[in-house]
Amino acid sequence: MSLLAQLPQVSSKKGWAWTKEVDPRIYDTQKHWPKISIVTPSYNQGVFLEETIRSILLQNYPNLEYIVIDGGSTDDSVDILKKYDKWITSWVSEKDNGQANAINKGITLCTGTIFNWINSDDYLAPMSLFYIARAFVKGGSVAGKVHNFYQDNPGFKDIIQNSDLDINNFLSLRDTFHQPGVWCDLDNIRQTGKFSESSSYYFDRIFFTKYFLQFPQVIYNQNVFVHFRYHASSKTIVIRDSKADELISHYYRLIDDPAYRNYKKELQWALDYQLLPEKRISQWEFDNIGKRLHNRLSSYAALLVRYPGLLRTRHYFTKLKRSVI
Repeated sequence: MSLLAQLPQVSSKKGWAWTKEVDPRIYDTQKHWPKISIVTPSYNQGVFLEETIRSILLQNYPNLEYIVIDGGSTDDSVDILKKYDKWITSWVSEKDNGQANAINKGITLCTGTIFNWINSDDYLAPMSLFYIARAFVKGGSVAGKVHNFYQDNPGFKDIIQNSDLDINNFLSLRDTFHQPGVWCDLDNIRQTGKFSESSSYYFDRIFFTKYFLQFPQVIYNQNVFVHFRYHASSKTIVIRDSKADELISHYYRLIDDPAYRNYKKELQWALDYQLLPEKRISQWEFDNIGKRLHNRLSSYAALLVRYPGLLRTRHYFTKLKRSVI
């Protein structure tokens, strides 16, 4: 059944999720569609939230469960949720302990077969739920493409294909992992456990180190599932480098975990050639903002005296070309 005519109209907006919808007749191709449970964690993202909601509802997916967990927003988020209350399965606006906590709360309410969370500054691409449900196999995950875009740069286009998500590549960070494009069996999610609420940035990758160890089946799909928005207050931009220790500490714990005894080589490689070099070079960059060229060059060269292993990593030379000279 078409939803576009039923949803509130937004006269100032046009295009997908505002004046366009997925044709519900595409679902006539099969009788039974697996229930898809989507959780949107949100906090003070009213400027984007309505687009997220509409992009999910206007898939016209016939077996959708949509849950929004708002952290007690003080902007217009609650008004937007009330506006779409009739079409949202469940929503709450109350203080929580961050994004991972909101997702965990949402999962406890989910009753579907396929699961993912979609943040309130991102939105689904047209037909995405159709593609996901058609590709899904019980016990597996479906991994598609994600379109990254900058809010203030409409000409920028970066499409990321999730790939190499087997446990060896995932642990050694030789994979390409973009969370919104990976849709999972809800039973597998629950068996894996909860998302770490002590992690504010890397909780998804920390969770999936255990998930892919237990549930290795991944079905790759060539369609774009999600539009992922970069903007000035985006968590991806604001806190990425400052939270590197979350993943580094996790990797040191995994090295001592008997469950990963067959993957110590991959874990150590990730630490030596990815995580620690990135942390050290990011710290150098922070310490040398605004310094003169000769000072930057000499201090950057001095990093090799302190950490000779940097010479064997691509990060050292990439940063040298981009930011040092």
